[in-house]
Amino acid sequence: MQDKIIVKQIKCYTQIGVADNERAIGQNLLIDISAYLDLSKAGLVDELESTISYVEISKAVQITCKKRAFKILENLACNICQDILGQFSVIQALEVEVHKPHIPNPQFIGQASVFVFRSRNSE
Repeated sequence: MQDKIIVKQIKCYTQIGVADNERAIGQNLLIDISAYLDLSKAGLVDELESTISYVEISKAVQITCKKRAFKILENLACNICQDILGQFSVIQALEVEVHKPHIPNPQFIGQASVFVFRSRNSE
């Protein structure tokens, strides 16, 4: 399946980090979502009901980020996949990239991100 909806740079504030003080402060993350689904009907009928709202995808990401504290980006990315695939049955596969632009460690220069791909066939 090649059709997909892409929502980029969803800004989320969450408690994330390995160190207790890092989780206590919390951080802003940027999250990119690519949802694979059949968009042929939406392309013909021009109705939101035949696709998925970008707003709903963004809301689902926000809810996952706020539901608990996370230690590592990998766990957050997998939780986002699980929650979105659970909420939107029409999505056949999902790519999630979580960007952590600010690492509060003076020994690290740059930013980190994690990319995960999940599909209903591999669940």
